[in-house]
Amino acid sequence: MRQYETTILVRSAAARADYDGTVAAVRGMFESEGAQFSEFDKWEERKLAYPIAGETTALYLLGYLTADPLAIDKINRRLQLSELVLRHLTIARDGKALEAMKEQRKKAAEAAAAAALVAQTEMY
Repeated sequence: MRQYETTILVRSAAARADYDGTVAAVRGMFESEGAQFSEFDKWEERKLAYPIAGETTALYLLGYLTADPLAIDKINRRLQLSELVLRHLTIARDGKALEAMKEQRKKAAEAAAAAALVAQTEMY
């Protein structure tokens, strides 16, 4: 089992029609092959730099997971064939680098929350 990071761009129309169902379907593609997510973030819908399959916006999903390398090949194939997914990228991550990145993201989130609290108290 190896650790991976994946980013997936999902069609906006599908996400708007059934957000939870769309996210569950994408997660299911991984979990059906035995992958286990340690973290799965749903980013907001963003404008694409260039149109992909006629789409100008997409919902971004980011996940950190553990899976068998052979399962990743099957998952990538399923993602390529899926009508929901516009683009995806799954890369193998070193465990130490992954933990360092998670710690950095946690500190950034804490700093943003503290800044928001300060800004809110300055308003009053």
